Amino acid sequence: MISLRLLPPEVTGVAPEAPCIRDIVLSHGKYVWRLLRYLGVPTRDLDDVSQDVFATVYQKLDRVSDGGIRPWLSTICLNHAKNYRRRARFQREVLVDDVPDSALAATPEARLDRARKQSLLLTLLDDLDEDRRAVFVLHAIEDIPMEQVSKLIGCPVSTAYARYQRAYVELERKLKK
Repeated sequence: MISLRLLPPEVTGVAPEAPCIRDIVLSHGKYVWRLLRYLGVPTRDLDDVSQDVFATVYQKLDRVSDGGIRPWLSTICLNHAKNYRRRARFQREVLVDDVPDSALAATPEARLDRARKQSLLLTLLDDLDEDRRAVFVLHAIEDIPMEQVSKLIGCPVSTAYARYQRAYVELERKLKK
């Protein structure tokens, strides 16, 4: 006997179940947190902005596209990071150093080396303009294909490649200093 759950909705006439917000948070929470961090949200505000992302996800849960949940989450993260940085220009706070990543490493030296490299990467990414940074983070760090990146950003594929190339050259130049 064939299970109705294995058949596509157009055959069964039954719409697939929408994912539960709890499952989305548990399975994609680290991805959202990491992506927001690379998109310029400081560690001290990541919990709040991540919560805002998942609040938006909850509100728009019925609009998950057929393209999958990760591209949809990426778009929401891009928008929230952009809004955060826009608001941050007008906030007058005293900034403090970020708390080091608590990822477990074999030795304290390895943890320190990783924290230094991550700090350097974040500093270099902070100097990129918003468009180049988004393309670079999505393609180079998150391994999203450039065709999908161009759709997420809303630009032609050739423009996305040009932004990526400029970001890469700029980061490489700054590393050599």
